Amino acid sequence: MTPAQTADRLTFDPVTEADWAALRELGHRMLDDLLDAQRALPYTPVWRPLPGTKRQLFDAPGPVHGVGADAAYERFRTHVLPYGNGNWHPRFFGWVQGNGTPLAMLSDMLAAGMNPHLAGFNQAPAQVERQVVGWFAEWMGMPGASGLFVTGGTMANVHGVACARITQARALGRNARQDGVQAWPDAPSPAPLVFYGSTETHGWARKAAEWLGLGDRAWRRVPVHTDYTMQLEALAQMIADDRAAGLTPFCVIGTAGTVNTGATDDLDAIADLCARESLWFHVDGAFGALVALVPSLRDRVKGMERADSVAFDLHKWGSMPFECACVLVRDPAVHVAAFSQTAAYLGAFDRGVSAGGQPFNDRGLDLTRGFKALKVWMQLQADGVEKLGAIIRQNVDQVQYLVRMVDSHTELERLAPAPLNIVCFRYRPATGGGDEPALEALNTEVLLRLQERGVAIPSSTRLAGRFALRVAHVNHRTTDEDIEALVDAVVAIGREVANAGR
Repeated sequence: MTPAQTADRLTFDPVTEADWAALRELGHRMLDDLLDAQRALPYTPVWRPLPGTKRQLFDAPGPVHGVGADAAYERFRTHVLPYGNGNWHPRFFGWVQGNGTPLAMLSDMLAAGMNPHLAGFNQAPAQVERQVVGWFAEWMGMPGASGLFVTGGTMANVHGVACARITQARALGRNARQDGVQAWPDAPSPAPLVFYGSTETHGWARKAAEWLGLGDRAWRRVPVHTDYTMQLEALAQMIADDRAAGLTPFCVIGTAGTVNTGATDDLDAIADLCARESLWFHVDGAFGALVALVPSLRDRVKGMERADSVAFDLHKWGSMPFECACVLVRDPAVHVAAFSQTAAYLGAFDRGVSAGGQPFNDRGLDLTRGFKALKVWMQLQADGVEKLGAIIRQNVDQVQYLVRMVDSHTELERLAPAPLNIVCFRYRPATGGGDEPALEALNTEVLLRLQERGVAIPSSTRLAGRFALRVAHVNHRTTDEDIEALVDAVVAIGREVANAGR
C-alpha cells in the first residue's frame, strides 16, 4: 500500500513522507531534550514543585480532538519534564529509588518500539530475558535457578512466597492451587499456614499475606536486635509455639538490606534453621542482594546462595529505569508448579511462533508482559557486571564518608548503625535541642526545607520513637562533593530553624 492509499483509512502511523519526516525530527528533539536534561542535572535543583498555574492542564477534560504531536510534546516539556520527584539527580537520597541511565533510557525506547509480548514465544526477546535471568542466577550463587522479571520488589517477593505456599501445601498432601487456603465441606479443615520475618521486613509481606488469602494473622513479626537484625532465638521459639498451637509454619523471610537501616539478617543461620524445620527460605534482597556482585562485599549476604527464592530490584541498586525487578526460584519445577496453566488459545507447537510455549507466563501472575530485560541486557553488554559492582562499592564508600562526617560533627547525631548504604541521623543543636517532640519538629522542618529548596532529597523514618533523616544511597551520579553539600545544608538549615525558634 502506498502512502497515498493509506489516507483512505485510519492509523496512528504517519501517513505521508512529510509526516514521517516531521515525526523523525520530533523524536530527535525529544531525545536531545532528555539527554540535555540529564547532562545538566548537577546544576539544577533536585526537586521543584509544580506551579499552580501549570496544574490547570491536569484538571482539563479529556481531549475529543487532538492538538498534534508537536503541541502534545510541548505540554510534556513544559508541564511534566521539569517536575518529577527528582530521583535522577545526584543529590537524591530518598527512599530507595534508582536513577536510571542514559543507555537504559534508550533501551526502553527500543523495547517499546519493538513492543514484543513477553509471555514467551519463539522470539529473540524471550532469549534475552532467559539469558539475563541466567546471569543473575550465577552471580547470586543459584546456578540453574528459574527466574522472572516483574514490576517491583513487592511482586518479586510475593511470587517467592507463592512458591513457598505451593510447596508446603503439597508436602501436606494438599493442592493449594485448587483448594486455596479455605475449608471445604468435602475435605478436612486445613491448619492455618503461617510465615515469618523480622519487624523490619518491608510492608510487602503484609500485602502478600492478604493477597495470597492467608490474612495478616498469618504474617508473624519476629523482634530484632539493637542492630535491627532478626532475633533467631525468638524466631525458633515462635515456630515451636505455632506448631504446638496447631498451626503450619511454611516460610521464613530473611532480609538482605532492610529498608529502614540497611541491616542484613544472619542469612546463613536462617538457612540452617529452615533446613532443620523443613521451611522455605526466602530472601528479600530488594537492594541488598546486589552486593553479591561486589567481591569485597559478598560476605555481607553470605547464606543468600542457600535460599529457595530471592527477590531483588534492578531499578534500585542496579540503576535501571522503572520497572525492573526479578525473582529467582532455586527449583524450576516448583516455580512452574506454582503458576503454570493450560488453555487452548495458548497451545504450543514444535515449530512457528508458538514453539517453546509461554515459559514466563508459566512462572508468574502476568500473561501480558513487557520487555523489561532488554535495558539490563544492554547495560551489561555495554559495561559489564564488574562496573556495576564497582559503582555499588563506590556508594558504600560514600556512605562511610557520610558516617564519618556525621560522627565527627558536634551538631549531628547518628541514630542507627550504617552497615551498608543507609544512614539515619538528625540535626541536634549544640545546646541539646530540647526533648524528642522538639527535635522531631526541628528535623521535620530541616527535611522539608532541604526538599523545597531543591538542595537534596533524603527521606525520613522513625527509629525507637525518634525521627530521623534517612539517606538511602543507590545513586551512580553522586560525588563526594554531593555528600558534603548534603551535610553542609543540614547543618545550615538546622541552625536556621533552631535560631528562629528562640
